[in-house]
Amino acid sequence: MRYQKTVLLGAFLALSAIVSAPAHGQETYGIDPGQTPRMETSLGYTFLHANAPPGQCGCFSANGGYGSIALNTRRGFSIVADFTGMHTNTVGATTQSITIFNYLFGPRYTLPRISGRFLPYGQVLGGGSRESSSYTYVNNLAGAAFSAGGGVTTTLKRHLGWTIVEADWVRSYVPNAQNNLQNDLRVSSGLTFRLGL
Repeated sequence: MRYQKTVLLGAFLALSAIVSAPAHGQETYGIDPGQTPRMETSLGYTFLHANAPPGQCGCFSANGGYGSIALNTRRGFSIVADFTGMHTNTVGATTQSITIFNYLFGPRYTLPRISGRFLPYGQVLGGGSRESSSYTYVNNLAGAAFSAGGGVTTTLKRHLGWTIVEADWVRSYVPNAQNNLQNDLRVSSGLTFRLGL
């Protein structure tokens, strides 16, 4: 509980600092030539390849969705809040179900445009993970989590973009009756709403 409060407080302070910073206007990077939105929100689909039973290799997949908010600053840096929820009714060869919810916060760096249209980015996020499962030993437990990865975005219209693909390695420390460690691969794609242009 103390860890979760610390994470949420840190995220709030970081977001407050970005929101209170002066508007930055046009930048040298951006999806549109010479222009970057002040804020971006994204919604989309997420696929998770996860490891279970505990201590073994990746052996089940889960589907779900994500929502994120990115507050952009100068020189390609952003502060991101990312929330994902995934579910499957079959863990490996069992009939056990599991729902995973991740809440992660941290910095993102966007590179200059590729071919005038595509924007690659990388990010490192930290926060927590909560799992609810029909498996008694890991039902409704939470722990710390972090992710590292990146993706590519493009513009569909002035205020509408598309995160073509984002791939992240997600490591979490949720109790699992064995090693309390999960290493997962998450792949996402969705629409981005570009605000403050």
